[in-house]
Amino acid sequence: MNKLIKQFLCIVLISIFCGLVRYFTMEEYELFKSKVNISTVLDYDNYSPGPKITSIDYAKELFDNGLGLFIDARDINDFNDGHILNSISFPYGDEMSISLMDSLENEITESVNGFRNKILVIYCSGEGCTLSEDLAYELSEIYYEEIIYYFEEGFPVWEDLGYPIKIADLEQNVNKTIEDKPFYNFIDYIIIASILIIFLLYFTNYKSFIPLLSRLILGFIFIYFSWDKILDPSLFSKIIKNYDILPFNLESFVALVLPYVEILIGIFLILGIFIDVSSIISIILLILFILMIGQAYLRGKSIDCGCLLSDLSESSSSEKRMYMLKRIVQDICFILYALIVKYRVLFKRDK
Repeated sequence: MNKLIKQFLCIVLISIFCGLVRYFTMEEYELFKSKVNISTVLDYDNYSPGPKITSIDYAKELFDNGLGLFIDARDINDFNDGHILNSISFPYGDEMSISLMDSLENEITESVNGFRNKILVIYCSGEGCTLSEDLAYELSEIYYEEIIYYFEEGFPVWEDLGYPIKIADLEQNVNKTIEDKPFYNFIDYIIIASILIIFLLYFTNYKSFIPLLSRLILGFIFIYFSWDKILDPSLFSKIIKNYDILPFNLESFVALVLPYVEILIGIFLILGIFIDVSSIISIILLILFILMIGQAYLRGKSIDCGCLLSDLSESSSSEKRMYMLKRIVQDICFILYALIVKYRVLFKRDK
């Protein structure tokens, strides 16, 4: 037991060291992000007039705290194709209709969380789109007492990060992505093929090779899933944040360290060293992944799980929820591989 604890601490310390080295090679990466100071945000007396540009992270904090009235400046067709949950459509054009102004006026005068006014957060189609900025300045002349923000990343980035969205007519928008994402990828084929091989080996004189096969596959999987997280910890941090489960804003720290834990146990499994502790850590991580995705699914979230950053897509909400279930099934299969490795002695060749 002491040996396993020492090996575990060794993996954790190496991962933290590598994560910190990665941190000092990056620019504009906050290791411990602070929450939005609500009292400061709502300090109307000291707020200078005029719209302010903000980040999508700050906009998400306002969304989570129920402080922001989100306004979609795109045309109504884009709004129906998909928009931020609970946002209102206010297409910016040459003229603002009376009905739109009345609708916005009613929304603004409603209180939220006991506060006098809402903060207006305006967005459009992201890079190259100035509708949100133009509408922000237009509204600031009418609602000069309101706090008005706009964020340049726009709806596409909000959707890519798996933040809450709504599609007006799902049946008309299931094919809205540029290219359909195949349901099965090569990881699925690896799982299917390996299960068949394991099944066949079990009923032959070669079942002693089952732990070796499981160890190599599991090691490859962890290395494969960790690599792009190491390359882009900022995006991984945002995906972790969307699960809303880590306390004390530890998303950025976990996004730096966790991928190195994954790649280390993957390397150890392939090399055949630290096998027991690597298999135990694998089981613990996979169970945690299942619980994370499962709780998000039960809470109605439609998100990319973040297992593989290069696999993020613009899929519809229903498709993302389907892929969440598929990830859970994959992780269950990986747990079976880890259990085979952990109890490999049971597969020794019969004498």
